[in-house]
Amino acid sequence: MAQSFALNLWNSLLSLGKIGIRSRFLPTYKSPDSQVIVVGNGPSAKAQLDQWSSAGQSPMPLMAVNMMARSPYFQQLKPAYYLLADGAFFNFNAETFENAALHPHCQRHEGYQQTQQLINETWKALLNSQHTMTLFVPQIYRKSWILQQAKSNPLLHIVVYNYTVTRGFEWFENRLYTMGLGSPQSQNVINSCIFQAINAGFEELYLIGVDNNFHRNIKVRMDNQVVVVDDHFYEVGQKETPLKHDDAQNTPVRMHEFFSNLHKAFWAHHRLAKYAAYCGVKVYNSTPDSFIDAYERRSIG
Repeated sequence: MAQSFALNLWNSLLSLGKIGIRSRFLPTYKSPDSQVIVVGNGPSAKAQLDQWSSAGQSPMPLMAVNMMARSPYFQQLKPAYYLLADGAFFNFNAETFENAALHPHCQRHEGYQQTQQLINETWKALLNSQHTMTLFVPQIYRKSWILQQAKSNPLLHIVVYNYTVTRGFEWFENRLYTMGLGSPQSQNVINSCIFQAINAGFEELYLIGVDNNFHRNIKVRMDNQVVVVDDHFYEVGQKETPLKHDDAQNTPVRMHEFFSNLHKAFWAHHRLAKYAAYCGVKVYNSTPDSFIDAYERRSIG
């Protein structure tokens, strides 16, 4: 059901207030490339990446996310673009970078030391990158310790973007999106990656590794703790991670909350599909058996 005029007006006014507080006017980045392959974390990406690694290159530039830099594919395929969105990639200091066990979260979150160690390894690969790469990061982390270290690598071109969720009239949202002041709801990193790729001026986006079958990887232990089984293409082995809120009580995430987050992620893809059409950008889902139903299916090549 279409939202009422009054609700759209109210959301638009709230969004303007949020932008005034959270967003910054930032330089516009436009890519010299017209096509890009967005590489999600899903296990299906492995077959495609293996094929390109054997060939020595991918058919078009890659845009990678999260911990892909830890994998051999990073050195083999040299992604031209990289995006990080989660605060966990920025909220730590020099001591934690040297010793993951010193992160405060390790006191409250089961297994967080391993997570921080993987984050440290990701950043070490990025900081030591030997190829030119454009790195997209949220502006709220622009002063983080690790980003200051990244600026020392002349091969890393850092692009800072606003992540301020805006709602209201569709024409109003589109205007804020194109200005880079607002953003659609981005429940996961691929939502952010697609949005930034659209605004970067790519004419065609191809998505691989966006299985989005998270619901298949959820289990409930005998103590009613909801856990997710990580099966990213770069994982050596699957591991179970308890889902917890980032609060002092280490509150477990409940199943209804998990599915609420899934709803937001899938809804975001449909909003991004509409925004892509508004910008004249083609987004193709090239992931076999993907659960995303927002984009045209098309194989690469």
